[in-house]
Amino acid sequence: MELKDRIAAVRKAAGLTQEQLGELLGVTRQAVSKWESGQVSPDVATVARLCGALNVSADFLVLGREPVDAEDTPDPETCPVCGRPVYSGICSGCGYRPRPCPDDPGHYALITTQPPVELAGYAQDLVQFCGMEREDADALIESARQDHRPMLLRRGLEKPAVLFLAAHVRRVYGLRIVADRGEPEETLLKKSSALRLPATVTLTERIKREQQFPFLLTLLTVVLGVWIASFF
Repeated sequence: MELKDRIAAVRKAAGLTQEQLGELLGVTRQAVSKWESGQVSPDVATVARLCGALNVSADFLVLGREPVDAEDTPDPETCPVCGRPVYSGICSGCGYRPRPCPDDPGHYALITTQPPVELAGYAQDLVQFCGMEREDADALIESARQDHRPMLLRRGLEKPAVLFLAAHVRRVYGLRIVADRGEPEETLLKKSSALRLPATVTLTERIKREQQFPFLLTLLTVVLGVWIASFF
């Protein structure tokens, strides 16, 4: 995760929109958008205000970690999503902020609904959001493709964690959240959905929109050109 990614992650974990964070800091939504897209970086004073507003340390926001030489630094939690250490209340690996879910004590698993096809990005998602090594991610994907079977991405997750994971990994191959009661993996892969997937734009939809935009822009340009020419 880079600085821009950590700013976006802690903002989302705090439940704030870009506009709401801008209001807290006295800047515009466009300024926050530029930080999160990496176009510009906030200055030192703004970083300090960011840390205060989002309740994170400067070491985490700037460097992605807590100081290792502080004697009173508590042992980090383990992120339930990707398994990495969690400092300052948010995971520096995937951006999840662990929190209890007393209204739903159940556990869930996230599985794919069909084998992945040849599309880049699967392994990257498994590394960042599922905590896998790249070699293991590549091997899992290849095995699923060869055997023409779905994949178990993560299991034993509480509701907030599984919804976070489902919202962040790519959905080209489809996803399903199932109840996890300790069954064997093969049983989990055959279970029906237990939770509705969180709303998000799929990678397929993004690709289609990116392909449609140049065409629509060209069409609009032609229409405007004809309209302007009609006046002469």
